[in-house]
Amino acid sequence: VGWDYGSTVEDVMTGCRIHSSGWNSVTCLPDPPAFLGAAPSTGPDTMVQQKRWATGLFEILLSRRNPLRATVREKLQLRQCMVYLSVLLWAARSVPELCYAILPALCIFTNTSIFPK
Repeated sequence: VGWDYGSTVEDVMTGCRIHSSGWNSVTCLPDPPAFLGAAPSTGPDTMVQQKRWATGLFEILLSRRNPLRATVREKLQLRQCMVYLSVLLWAARSVPELCYAILPALCIFTNTSIFPK
C-alpha cells in the first residue's frame, strides 16, 4: 500500500514523498499485527531479496525524487535528508565493511600488522 509505484522499495519512495510534502509520519503498532510478511527461507533467496532492495534504493538515489533534490526544492528537512541518504546508501556501505571484516584475518594469515611500524 503506497502512493508511488514502479520501484521495488515503494515504501521508502512513499515516505520521502510524504515528508517532502511537509507531512509528519507516526508509527502505528496494532495488536495483533495488521500485516505480516514472509521472509526468504534460503540463503540464495535472501541474496536475491538483498540485491532487489539495493537496486531499488540506488534507483531512488539516482532518480529525480532523491532526498537532496527534495531538500532544496521541497519541504524535506536537512536531518530527514540525511536519514534518507543513510538508508539509500546502505548497499554501498557493504564494500568498506567487507574490507574491514577481512583485514584481521588477512593479517593473521600473512603474519603482518594492520598498523605501520
